[in-house]
Amino acid sequence: MLRKRIRLADERGTTLVELMVGISLGMVILSALTGLVIVTLHASARVSARVHATQNARISLVKIIEQLHSACVTPKIAPVQVGSTGTKLIFSHSTASEGSSATVKPIRSEVALSGTSLIETDYAALGSTVPPTFSKTATGPSQALISNVAPTPPSSSIFTYYTYSNGKLVAIPPKELSLTEANSVIQVKVAFTGFPPKTSSSDKNVGASVENSAMLRLTPPSFEAEAGSLPCQ
Repeated sequence: MLRKRIRLADERGTTLVELMVGISLGMVILSALTGLVIVTLHASARVSARVHATQNARISLVKIIEQLHSACVTPKIAPVQVGSTGTKLIFSHSTASEGSSATVKPIRSEVALSGTSLIETDYAALGSTVPPTFSKTATGPSQALISNVAPTPPSSSIFTYYTYSNGKLVAIPPKELSLTEANSVIQVKVAFTGFPPKTSSSDKNVGASVENSAMLRLTPPSFEAEAGSLPCQ
């Protein structure tokens, strides 16, 4: 009985101070784990958004470049048209449905930046004149190649045009192309930054920048300074 009374009167155990210290340490550890989980989720969302943006941007870029690679429909006829600018590309090219046909009927495409979307509109050729003339009425509704795009900083242009002068490629100043400038374009560079349509990431740098270029020559340009090296030759 005496031993039982001694055990009941024993005040040894966890004090209030020890309990508060333990709770405080637990909260610190829990806060650290919570922060780690949040950082991991943000990083995962950022990577996922960038991958999505890259995939969409590359698909649209490849389509434009493939059309430019089929732009030399008729020898010595420049495919890039008057009125092309840094945000609007006007050019003639053959379609995928032409295949290996001996007579290729080109179409004219206008790829323009409208707001934050790249819109393509096609126009059919009239007859078989050389150089071809095109209808003023589109063959169908305009098609959005990609949305949520913008020129890659610090440039304000998506399309850059190059001519051959004094034995080297020279970029044409970013403005609306004149007839002379359009007839001399032998290379077009396409560069833009695509952004995902929706993302849970608060990071503004989730865009993906892509670029590629197409040479509008049937043969390599001459490295002689006196050579003209015009398109589709």
